[in-house]
Amino acid sequence: MNLAYLISAHTDAPQLRRLILSLHPDAHFFIHIDKKSDISEFTSLIKSRNVHFLEKRINVRWGTILEVEYQMELIKAALDYPLYFDRLFFLSGMDYPLWTNEHILEFLDRNRNKEYIQGLRMDTECVSEEQRQLYSIPRPFVNSARLSDKWNVRLGILKRKMGKMIGKRKPLEFIVTPVVGNHPAVLPQPEIWYLYKGSAWWCISSELASYVYDTYAYRPEVREYFIDSFGPAETLIQTIVFNTHEWAEKSILTQGKYPGLPALTPLHYIVYDPVIKVMDESDYDVLVGSGKMFSRKFVSGKSDKLVDMLKDGRC
Repeated sequence: MNLAYLISAHTDAPQLRRLILSLHPDAHFFIHIDKKSDISEFTSLIKSRNVHFLEKRINVRWGTILEVEYQMELIKAALDYPLYFDRLFFLSGMDYPLWTNEHILEFLDRNRNKEYIQGLRMDTECVSEEQRQLYSIPRPFVNSARLSDKWNVRLGILKRKMGKMIGKRKPLEFIVTPVVGNHPAVLPQPEIWYLYKGSAWWCISSELASYVYDTYAYRPEVREYFIDSFGPAETLIQTIVFNTHEWAEKSILTQGKYPGLPALTPLHYIVYDPVIKVMDESDYDVLVGSGKMFSRKFVSGKSDKLVDMLKDGRC
């Protein structure tokens, strides 16, 4: 089974290196380093024929469409590589596996027809008004080359506040129109697509990855809807997947109240308290007993002892 790990990183090159070394030696690793970071810190430490640093780098801004752009660049890099990948994982450089490589392969082999991406439809009455408002208030994306990152952010916040004051709202649905031609993403007629939320960490087939990339690339209304959305890295791909019957039935649909991001992350163990917790040796028993394949967040100098324990005690 051929595996591709798509990894986003911006700091802690030693942690990224030990993540890569912990995983399958015959897997391929496609890595995006935030354009603001010094890539030489990573390339000087991580050298292997199966590690591919993306040449096109995005100046990432959390919570904006720029996160989707590096997601798509990573997907494209894996799909363009002259090797078919059975599975594509999306990871952070601060993740670490809780399972052995043998366990991961055995699990994937048993579940070949399942897509490990999870989604919750956001326009239902079960989802709180507070959660729906996060996504119904437009967040104008400002990315002027004439302005610094700081001023782009400030101008975007100002526009958002002004829109909120005048009652501007964004529907939690949008129209997807047909495409002329025989492209894989063709729809027979216009459809209403509903907003779904999940996690930015997933494991999917190359076929689904190709469908996601083609939909994003060839359906401008998808990007147009999400360009002023909150956290599109956790909604855009899920919205594509769960509005397409073929893929929705193979994926993990969550219903009911919004359960929190950790519960929408199928393969990762994460603790928010109120930000993502840095794992250390005191978390060992909980992590190993969690049943999850990966965990985050691991930081050099703080998680080192835990990593040593996991090297000998992964499931």
